[in-house]
Amino acid sequence: MGQPLSPESASQRLATLTSWNADWSGLRVVVVGLDDVGFSIVDTLVELGADVEVIPVAATPQLRELATVVGASVQLGVPEETGLDAVRAPELLVVSPRVSRDHPALRAAGDRGVPIWSDAELAWRVRDKTGTPARWLTMSGGSATTQVAYLVASMLREAGLRAAPAGGAGVPILDAIRDPSGFDVLAVELSSRQLHWADPRALEAIAPEASLSLDAVAESSGWHDDETAHRAALAKVYENTRVACVYNLGELATRDAVEDAEVQEGARAIGFGLGIPGPSDVGVVEGILVDRAFLDERRSHALELATTEDLAESGLETRDAFRDVLAAAALARAAGVEPRAVRDGILRRVR
Repeated sequence: MGQPLSPESASQRLATLTSWNADWSGLRVVVVGLDDVGFSIVDTLVELGADVEVIPVAATPQLRELATVVGASVQLGVPEETGLDAVRAPELLVVSPRVSRDHPALRAAGDRGVPIWSDAELAWRVRDKTGTPARWLTMSGGSATTQVAYLVASMLREAGLRAAPAGGAGVPILDAIRDPSGFDVLAVELSSRQLHWADPRALEAIAPEASLSLDAVAESSGWHDDETAHRAALAKVYENTRVACVYNLGELATRDAVEDAEVQEGARAIGFGLGIPGPSDVGVVEGILVDRAFLDERRSHALELATTEDLAESGLETRDAFRDVLAAAALARAAGVEPRAVRDGILRRVR
């Protein structure tokens, strides 16, 4: 990997890497973790021309071999006491979300001032690979966000948009970015582990069109230091949002997270819940899901989105399913989807 750059020089170079078409050649990167997400990181960086070395945490023999085949150097292991000493001086670490943040390589990177990115931050920078970058709708807050992502994508497709869920239980974000057909919108599920590494003040920080925290107190896996750190990571999903920050009226901590976030000028706070909605909310009135957020006459009118019968027909009868549909509808409406497409997306969703 060559001789190390000073932290200042490395930082200056990373600041220029804000496009697939930037000069990534020879960038010395260590990828930590070689699961499906880790391999998507490796494959992307090699395609970009970076010099990639892999610390294959919990990798299968097949993925080790694939990483070598595509052109990365795969380490056999990193002793706990040496951290990054087993690899040559990197300018950047990119980490799979399944890797413990106490891994010695990550601790060593922090001590040496080597930047650490998640796969999401890398994907955001290279999202223009197939031309016009897809708009991102981001969501965090527990396992239920996977259903929200699929519902949003279904609604977007019914509106005639090329859309897909990514992250979480969907395809890795970088695989969606590199899909040859390209997408208009991605429904991106972000875990607290990915958001932990995000720097909202970075030059090329993720700036979603709309964002959602489904549950600001979602159960932590113990990956973070404590619940406070876990909630702070989840709240980062709102940072830099351009159009709408969608929060759960049943979990007021999500509203607090919106109020604390630094968003782009003009971004609005949109609530969703199972009760009668206020003028900037999505909710339920006499068995009808309605929008009072994305219409000019929202103080006196509401738009019908779907009925509880529609949800029942789609197997979404539970209280939690109602919540997920309302959250997805708010995100879809923020992206400009008409009410008809919201209903059709519910009825035709892929389960």
